[in-house]
Amino acid sequence: MKKLLMLLVALLVSSAMLAQGSRKPVNRNSFLAFHAGPSFPVGVFSSSYPSNDEAGFASRGYTIGINYGKRFKSGAGIAATGFYNQYPTKDLVLNIDIGDGTHTVVLSMNQWYMYGAAVGPSLEFTPIKNLGTGVHVMIGLAAVRLPAFYYDNEDFTKADWGPSGVIQAGMDLKMNMSKTTFIFINGEYQYMRPRFSLLNVLSNESEKVYQKVSVLHATAGIGFRF
Repeated sequence: MKKLLMLLVALLVSSAMLAQGSRKPVNRNSFLAFHAGPSFPVGVFSSSYPSNDEAGFASRGYTIGINYGKRFKSGAGIAATGFYNQYPTKDLVLNIDIGDGTHTVVLSMNQWYMYGAAVGPSLEFTPIKNLGTGVHVMIGLAAVRLPAFYYDNEDFTKADWGPSGVIQAGMDLKMNMSKTTFIFINGEYQYMRPRFSLLNVLSNESEKVYQKVSVLHATAGIGFRF
């Protein structure tokens, strides 16, 4: 019995040594990152001039995102993202000439909301140890909520959700904390052009309108390689 136990122990030790010797290094070519930060409207989306038909009256907001990436041996890869953006708005101020003077009308708005997903090619680089960088261009689909207008706290127009394609391009930095985790810093430009049905409550008439949405994101978060 003693000889049998010694033989079993020897077999287990040799099996463990063989398994350890044949173990291959893990190639972690995929990552998942969670990030958030401020988002800055640019162009007509940030305009508050009443004479600009495409003015979006949007102020600085925020974005929340989740990014997935897979790198191939050449450094090229594929990237995908899901996002949610929200932007407060400025008031629409109209100065109306009524004959015996100018009357100021102020229309307030609630917020812009939008969410969507996109996918596209990416390039990954490792310029120095423990620091990676990547660039990506993605296209996808989004849903955007047009804010409602209010006059004296009464509905003037109705809010509406509209579909849109989305294009976004950006660059990220990945600063390693361990073999599997890293700090994720991301900068992106995002463009959408949703279509809405704008309903005027007073006239009960609606019209099709478009809105150019151009924003810049600056986000940070944490990522995981697998």
